Amino acid sequence: MSDATTEATGEMSSPRLAEFQAEVDKLKVTGGGANPERLGTQWGIGLTVFGFVVSFISWWSALNATKIENVHRAAIFATIGFAIVVTGLVVWIRNSMTRYLRYWIIRLVYEQREQTERIVEALREGK
Repeated sequence: MSDATTEATGEMSSPRLAEFQAEVDKLKVTGGGANPERLGTQWGIGLTVFGFVVSFISWWSALNATKIENVHRAAIFATIGFAIVVTGLVVWIRNSMTRYLRYWIIRLVYEQREQTERIVEALREGK
């Protein structure tokens, strides 16, 4: 079978690729409660929702305010709420991308090892 055929059918063409698949399968195993990515994702979502709530309440407070001091106070809290939203989004995106990027790093390492083995074999055959 050619390399194009094995890639098209999804079959493993070498033990190294089977090892790569085993490593990827290990990544999908859900950890216990100490999974920092899951916890970080939950914190990010929670902070985002909390920030939106703070901003909305501050906006509603400013809408009904009669004194300028109350409007300024509400604007300050709305800005704090917006900062919390941005922080929550950054935490969520960072933790969501971790597993995806880890997959690609492992894939790159195994592909480089496979290419190195091919080069070494070609050099040995050329001697």
